[in-house]
Amino acid sequence: MSRSLALVVVLSSFFLIFGSWTLSVTSPDEGKNLDTALRMLENRDFIIPKYNCNYRFEKPPLFYWLTDVSFSLFGVNEFSGRLVSGLSAVGVDVFTYLMALESFGPEGALFSALVFDTLVHNWVEARAATPEILLTFFMTLGLYLFLKGRFRAGWVALAFAFLAKGPVGVILPVGVYLLWRRDLRLINFSGIVLFFLIGSSWYLVMLWKFGFAYFYKFFLYENIMRYTGHKSIHPYPFWYYVPVVVASSLFYLPKFPSLIRGWDRRLNPYLLWFVFVFLFYSLAKNKLHHYVLFLYPPLAIMLSRYVGRRYITAVLIVSVLTLTGLVLYTHEVEQGRFVPKAAEVLKSYVGKVYFYKTENSALVFYTRKFIEKVSSLREIEKPALVVVEERDLKDFPGAMVLLKGNEFGKKLLLIEVR
Repeated sequence: MSRSLALVVVLSSFFLIFGSWTLSVTSPDEGKNLDTALRMLENRDFIIPKYNCNYRFEKPPLFYWLTDVSFSLFGVNEFSGRLVSGLSAVGVDVFTYLMALESFGPEGALFSALVFDTLVHNWVEARAATPEILLTFFMTLGLYLFLKGRFRAGWVALAFAFLAKGPVGVILPVGVYLLWRRDLRLINFSGIVLFFLIGSSWYLVMLWKFGFAYFYKFFLYENIMRYTGHKSIHPYPFWYYVPVVVASSLFYLPKFPSLIRGWDRRLNPYLLWFVFVFLFYSLAKNKLHHYVLFLYPPLAIMLSRYVGRRYITAVLIVSVLTLTGLVLYTHEVEQGRFVPKAAEVLKSYVGKVYFYKTENSALVFYTRKFIEKVSSLREIEKPALVVVEERDLKDFPGAMVLLKGNEFGKKLLLIEVR
């Protein structure tokens, strides 16, 4: 390993992993993902995902499997639950470095990796127990291998991308490669066979066990219907990702005019990569901020051409101070959160527990209980503990409030009803 690459690994470990343990698990995504992974480990059933004792067909299993490895090595805690994302982000940074090395030499590669480390959005996603950055790692790896002419290995990488999130893990890197090289050697028979053997194995088992119910939920509902808008879950406008990218590039906004005015044509393939991913997700009817992580490697490489040593040094200093401040701030936020306080009470409680008109998947993960979500008082078997939003407390006259706390904009209460 070169000294520059070693420096990249050390710095990216700080920017993308440090402090990932300071905040308790959040809801809904982290709690659902980690509860599903832990139930697999507890039940020794690594095929059928379950959340809160119900089947969970929304996501493929690779994130769960790797998280179970982390849980087995480091125990069940916030650090191990988020480690897969952190290491995946470090891996994306390494392959950003290697791609830039091919195009712009050692200094360009180092600057590209440092820009990637200091894109603010990456700090957040590297510390989130979600499969998006894992998907981005295998897509970036697959694209890198394709560009090196290692098509069989590239298809194996995309098989793991397919197991991380589904069809998008193949569509995006294959599309980027064809825009970049227009090279049909990509259609490698042995590589595609390996892709189907590895990538489709789990899906075939799920289809065999659950038939059309699984096919509809995952392939039709989660992929096609959500992309086309037939099912609206997060219906944001076309320009939704513009402020996402701008906010992520906060430290580099002064360099955007230079990037536009002094365009280096050697960056054209990276611009095609960026634009293809940006448009792909912008055209989708349902959008979430973490979908576009695959455009950050080319963005980092493009920006790196317009920052000098002095500028990148200043950004690193500001980023270290900013990230340290954010980690300290999350520690303060944690003190007023509802989840850690409620989890301690619920873990030792032996009666019925309910979510009333709300849900918090982090509590399901921490308590290891089945917590039923209800919308009517008639569904509650008394006595019971109920998690409820403060605005709905009026539905429980005379209930005893055991504790209260904040959950990122929600005021939650734990009450006892008899």
